[in-house]
Amino acid sequence: MIIKEISGILDRQCIFSFAGSSNLEEFLLENGLTSIVRIRVTREGGFAIFNFENEGLDEDEIHQSLKEYDPQITSDSVMLTRDLKGTAFLEAFKSLNKVPSVIIDAVLFNGGYYYIYMRFHSVDEHKVGESLKERMVSFSRFAIRFLGKSVGLLATFREISAAIPLKYVEIDSRVPPSYMKIANDPVLKNLGVSWTRELKYLLEDEIRAVYYDRTALLRGKEDWINEISKDDRIYETAFSNPLVQYFINQASSSAIVTLGVEQKLIGPIFSIATVVPEMVMPEFFNVIYNASKEFKDWKIDIHYVDLLENIASE
Repeated sequence: MIIKEISGILDRQCIFSFAGSSNLEEFLLENGLTSIVRIRVTREGGFAIFNFENEGLDEDEIHQSLKEYDPQITSDSVMLTRDLKGTAFLEAFKSLNKVPSVIIDAVLFNGGYYYIYMRFHSVDEHKVGESLKERMVSFSRFAIRFLGKSVGLLATFREISAAIPLKYVEIDSRVPPSYMKIANDPVLKNLGVSWTRELKYLLEDEIRAVYYDRTALLRGKEDWINEISKDDRIYETAFSNPLVQYFINQASSSAIVTLGVEQKLIGPIFSIATVVPEMVMPEFFNVIYNASKEFKDWKIDIHYVDLLENIASE
């Protein structure tokens, strides 16, 4: 299970918060709602995806109060996107992601505050601190809630799942031979065919990720890759993968929050894991179904599905 393999590799964690006061946040606060949020970056700017439970809310009221966000309403959830172009938060988010080892695990809105959960490697502690000081301290009621040794990805998601029930989904596929040409792929050429990685963000056709190298094929620093920790065999670089890009883009266009998006390659077997709010699972499985039709030669299979709290307690 990928999430167990990588849970404790990044050794530092930070949780910080700040207040929000737009009409969307006021609606959530007035109705006592908690929302899970996913930030997406684009060439032109970026946007935030909100998923929150439809707890007996009046559909007309939702449309009237949140009409500018074009909410999608089901019997279980409300899904919407909010444009972040030109906002201070988007610039702060991009600044944090420029720190090589930073992984933003989740953004949660609860009780009038946004809580941002992130992990990073101890070598980047100074860079994280500088980014927070330069970009975040001016936000309304900004506070660092935790900064210290990482409790691990599983424990983090288990904590969040107490507020928003989350499910872990892992998918296996077989990479077609045409995508395994080592000579044309610096990742395969230098890191081989046995590694795990955690997604940082997707920007058009470029995806950045933190790699955990199993075979340590790298012999020295390379221009195309950021060496985070040679001793721990942790690197950061960009890659392209049509299946990963499809999943992310389809989930985003459907206003579905997907957290984590860890991946593993062992030979030709490529696995993708993600964490999804339980309330939007039907919509997420529609994305998987469409992917299996779009990428028939990848032979996609659903390998594992369970509540996060069950995995974390094993």
